[in-house]
Amino acid sequence: MNTEMPIKKINTSKIVYVNIGDTMLKVEEIFEELPIHHILVLDGTELKGIISKHDLLRHYQHAASHGVIPNRAEVKVETLMTTNPISLDVEDTIGLAADIFLVNKIHSIPIMDGSNLAGIITNHDIIKYCFE
Repeated sequence: MNTEMPIKKINTSKIVYVNIGDTMLKVEEIFEELPIHHILVLDGTELKGIISKHDLLRHYQHAASHGVIPNRAEVKVETLMTTNPISLDVEDTIGLAADIFLVNKIHSIPIMDGSNLAGIITNHDIIKYCFE
């Protein structure tokens, strides 16, 4: 495996996202329809955050511990998301991405091309690359 190869060679360029004003219901629909675990959050074209299935579960657990049933059509994405996610540039290396996954115990990283969102890389993408 060439760990010095740029991540642009293996990252997913099909970006699945929600808008900052969307709701929990929209997030749930996407997770039900697609075999993914992370959704990027945009405000226009600007990356604002990321939501994982774990974030969604954590929100449900918090509500349940307080005896609350969240109104999924009213809970906004910004209350679910992780803000200011770690991101990488398209020219950063696969080795750097792997190190970030291991050190930070995260599973996805948005990929930027300058100030533009270019894709996302997951630990699954790296494992797949290793075994191709």
